[in-house]
Amino acid sequence: MKTEFKYKNVHSCEAVVLACIDFRFWKETIKFVEEELEIESYDFPKIPGAAKAINECQNEGDVPMKCIGVPCDLHHVARIVIVNHADCGAYGGSAEFKGDLEAEQRFHESELKKAKEKIIAKYPEKEVILAFAKLVDGGESIEFVRVI
Repeated sequence: MKTEFKYKNVHSCEAVVLACIDFRFWKETIKFVEEELEIESYDFPKIPGAAKAINECQNEGDVPMKCIGVPCDLHHVARIVIVNHADCGAYGGSAEFKGDLEAEQRFHESELKKAKEKIIAKYPEKEVILAFAKLVDGGESIEFVRVI
């Protein structure tokens, strides 16, 4: 297969989007990033738990921090996006919240904010955008909620 390479001689992008590896959410996450956040070029590392992985880092050499650091240092990104999602197995899934969807969302928002603090300590000049992908309509749809 041969296809056009539109990034010839391009070595920078707008953002890094750190998301969970969960196959159920990646296509919708791309749509959110491109359509809602209007980010066209980005690195897209995926790691179990996204914010959880950042929060568990002991030093800058840990893989999750490298997933942020390499795009910041090598690709000169201006924005860092972290996306957590509902029913995340890295956190024990929705079962951990015994059906309390609001408690689950609050928990993930807290995790995202902790990860942001850790990232801002290393990259204070970067804009950090947080989002939570929640299941709505009885699990029929995904809604992305910006976390402030």
